[in-house]
Amino acid sequence: MSLALQKLAPLMSRAARGGPTQAVARRSFASDAHGEVKVNFWQAPTEVAKWKEEQVVLMVLAGWGVGIYSAVKIFGGKSEPKPAAQ
Repeated sequence: MSLALQKLAPLMSRAARGGPTQAVARRSFASDAHGEVKVNFWQAPTEVAKWKEEQVVLMVLAGWGVGIYSAVKIFGGKSEPKPAAQ
């Protein structure tokens, strides 16, 4: 038991004095960004070319959803109840 505690002692002292170990993200093989900077759609709502790609997709899908929903509500017609057969 004491042998195990002796092996753990350096680890415990290192954890007590250090705090968080190196949590710095490294970009070892990444290059600098190129091209124009992409922004969120709410930061530049009139400049679609600058939007992030996934946000363009979401906005297009939302537009299709609104269009289809509106078409169903407008042109779907209302079914009038048929009079009951007597």
